[in-house]
Amino acid sequence: MKIYAFLFLLISAWCSSQIQRFTYEYHFITDSTNQADVKKELMLLDIGEKGSKFYSYDVFVTDSIINSDLEKQGDTGFPTAFIKPGNYKGQVRSQVTKEYPSFTTYLHTSLSSDFYKILETEKPIWKIHPEKSKIGNYSAQKATTKYLGREWTAWFSTDFPFQDGPYKFHGLPGLIVKLEDKRQTQIMTLVVNKAVKKSFDKEMIFNKRDNEIAVNNAQFNKLWREYVKDPNKITRQKIASADRDAQGNPNYTFMDASGNKLDPNEVMRKNAENFKQTLKRSNNRLDFDLYKY
Repeated sequence: MKIYAFLFLLISAWCSSQIQRFTYEYHFITDSTNQADVKKELMLLDIGEKGSKFYSYDVFVTDSIINSDLEKQGDTGFPTAFIKPGNYKGQVRSQVTKEYPSFTTYLHTSLSSDFYKILETEKPIWKIHPEKSKIGNYSAQKATTKYLGREWTAWFSTDFPFQDGPYKFHGLPGLIVKLEDKRQTQIMTLVVNKAVKKSFDKEMIFNKRDNEIAVNNAQFNKLWREYVKDPNKITRQKIASADRDAQGNPNYTFMDASGNKLDPNEVMRKNAENFKQTLKRSNNRLDFDLYKY
């Protein structure tokens, strides 16, 4: 009897050291005026005992490489100066984490040089339909919801004992294996799943920020609207609050990828121009309500 009890504890400990990793193929259109420009990225949903994390595979790999390079460099004081722009891959740099069993949901993203942990204050309210379909190798059932400023169709599978899904979506009696908005400009489809023998916490490596600013949806949207009006506002505030040298100049330096100093006014001018152009081409964000302006 003691042997069986020991084996049970051993198996339980082994299982708890694993995470279940679901890989989704994400097809999305960022510019609603250019429907032909469909972008693609692999996204990972890691499900552990205490919660889940949804993030880009390419960004994860890139950050792992950069983290390794920074460790080799040691404490230089200006590590970003040594990161070559070409090393950055992946377009989806934000992440979503959920805490079990409450399914408290956070979006982790940034504005300018500030990082934010945004508490999701709404939950998807689902209507489950009788239609069933085969999504890849998975038997799935249809559900719909209005959420994040869009109308969504989800296909969930009870083949998996998880009430979770990609991005902020959850709350169905099974894992969401496919998700698409009504206009089919945002589509996520499960393509691979496997167990990974790693601690869930250790998966949150380089891009886990201790200096995240905690806000809710409404607070972040207010910050976003201010950022659209003046994309250099946060930078100006940091320059104004920086320490001064003997001549009274702020100790706030702009540097390029090679470590060369840049003119702050020119940097901010180009930043405002680039942001204005990017904003025109990024009018179809997944979290539509969050980025209204």
